[in-house]
Amino acid sequence: MAEDLIVLDRAPLLLSLVRFMMRRRIRGAWRLYELLKRRGYFQSKIIRYEIKKGFSVHVPIYRPERRWDRFDLLHYESELLDTLVHIASTSSSPLTIVDCGADLGVISILLAARLSRISRILAFEPNQESFSLLKKNLNGIPIAHEAFQLAVSDFRGRGELKNPDYDKYDQSRYLVPVTEDGFSVITLDSMQLSLQDLLIKVDVEGGELAVIRGARNTIAAAKTVIIATEAHPLVFGRTGIDPIVVLREIAAVRPFRFIVCETGKSDLDLSKPFFEQMPANGAYNYNVVACSN
Repeated sequence: MAEDLIVLDRAPLLLSLVRFMMRRRIRGAWRLYELLKRRGYFQSKIIRYEIKKGFSVHVPIYRPERRWDRFDLLHYESELLDTLVHIASTSSSPLTIVDCGADLGVISILLAARLSRISRILAFEPNQESFSLLKKNLNGIPIAHEAFQLAVSDFRGRGELKNPDYDKYDQSRYLVPVTEDGFSVITLDSMQLSLQDLLIKVDVEGGELAVIRGARNTIAAAKTVIIATEAHPLVFGRTGIDPIVVLREIAAVRPFRFIVCETGKSDLDLSKPFFEQMPANGAYNYNVVACSN
């Protein structure tokens, strides 16, 4: 991480104000936001938010997609997190998070702050800037962890990240195989994880099917498995892979039940297209949690 970055222990007042105005849809919010951006108000700033004692997250507000105040962080992916906590709370045995596409590690750390049974975090993130902050975030929590600057897929080799036509931000970049340079790509099966209970989070912008195919042995061998994946219509449009195909791949390994976090739907028909089963006026994208039976 660059030495000239400024780490703050709370959000600047004007950031909290503009985020409050945006959430309440107050007129002038975006004009104020653009003015602050042009004047460099967010430049070089990282905010350390304490979630609870011993658990903090550093957020780079110089990244446009991460200009959060504390409210944004604590409500980040709330439906997904609530679903995972509800399912994982049914047991007290040690649980390992395997975070594929960890970015800053926010999901893993928010989960660890709420679930005492989490004993270890294995986080995979190929992007160098995100990886530096991921390590910083994980080093600040009282849980065993390892961070890997690697991508996860169904092959072992090299890869690079590419932006889709519809999004310029880092969090939307997807894996493209290359023959040289780039970063290392591995499969979860190649890690030979000898673990009892796993929570696998897969947020890899269209590479979910490949991650599952490269983790079949791991999923089959674990005592219990919870898998979280995302269903995004724009990613579906780019890849042509219906999210239901990913769920069918998961179900082919061992029996699972599926829950759509934003709707609570638990009776998905794996023979029908995913988005045809969602409400016409529903969420823009969905998180699906698979829980082994």
